[in-house]
Amino acid sequence: MMVRLFACCTLLLAVTHHDESTAQAEVLSDMVMIPAGEFLMGSPEDGLSFDDEHPQRLVYVASFSIDRYEVTNAQYKQFVDGTGHPPPSHLTPRFNLWTETAPLPGSDKHPVVNISWHEAGAYCRWQGKRLPTEAEWEKAARGTNGRRYPWGIDWDIFSGNSASYWAGRTIEFKDGEAWKAFWMNGDGARASHEHGLTGEVLTLPIGTFPQGASPYGVFDMAGNVAEWVQDWYEPYSYLNAPLSDPQGPHGQLLKVVRGGSWLKPARNIRASDRDYALPTDRATGIGFRCARDVW
Repeated sequence: MMVRLFACCTLLLAVTHHDESTAQAEVLSDMVMIPAGEFLMGSPEDGLSFDDEHPQRLVYVASFSIDRYEVTNAQYKQFVDGTGHPPPSHLTPRFNLWTETAPLPGSDKHPVVNISWHEAGAYCRWQGKRLPTEAEWEKAARGTNGRRYPWGIDWDIFSGNSASYWAGRTIEFKDGEAWKAFWMNGDGARASHEHGLTGEVLTLPIGTFPQGASPYGVFDMAGNVAEWVQDWYEPYSYLNAPLSDPQGPHGQLLKVVRGGSWLKPARNIRASDRDYALPTDRATGIGFRCARDVW
């Protein structure tokens, strides 16, 4: 009897180990390895870039792996179900895209949003990963030659999910009032009402724009949702940042957000563009993807 019980337990342990190994293999198989080396980080003073992208410089990044796609609602639900972690939420009810502990029907493959920086990091750790550094993110997005967008040097409204995509023309906002006019009463408001989740949020399923993939085959690095990265934000940190595996400044207030989102104009979809948010923010335009060291 004891032998039979021991055999059963041994089999159970073997099956459990197999399941965990299989799950880990599935997680890692959807990552892209970015080789070690230098790349051009930041932007020249070209009239299109912002001051916090200067100066452009050669930065060395050690090899690492990064998720091919942004983390989806379906993936985040596994985290919620498996850990008891609270589901994504927003202070404004109409921007909530989950009902209790499940995403809205039909949104499983959309990137998860309404996630704080802390929650994004907790998910990555649950996966045995971490958030990418700002330098890692930018290299994965643009490659080594300083291209402006993941797909190349020239702007294309149909290579990523942005305000321009929904308007069918290139959109730039000269100020906050122009942004409000577009999203409150203009083409953006109409698109949100007609196509958005809850008539508000215009995320799209991951991988919708294969033509917009980065040189390494990483998807949605321009638009859809902006993405949390590891680093604190300081506007002039590039002036004295290390040139080898920079980990970001010793900030205290804001975290860097990269990649632009469905809400953003063309200028903010560039691979070198830097945005920021409070680490406690849960916004409809911010999601994330994870990275992992390569040993």
